[in-house]
Amino acid sequence: MKVTTLVGAAAAYACITTDDGVYDVRLDPGRSVPKSLRGTAAELREKAARLLRQAETYKKAATHLENA
Repeated sequence: MKVTTLVGAAAAYACITTDDGVYDVRLDPGRSVPKSLRGTAAELREKAARLLRQAETYKKAATHLENA
């Protein structure tokens, strides 16, 4: 893994390169890079959990329609 930071006039980014791909993550102003990345990771986990719940609801609705 390689992590670099890029600071521009309007925003700062963490540029993360791994075997899986390249990720550019906008950093929160006023926070350290690690704190900002951890915060973004927490937000993504929350979003993923919501999406999984939504997907499960859709699957249950499909099953409900098939059995109705």
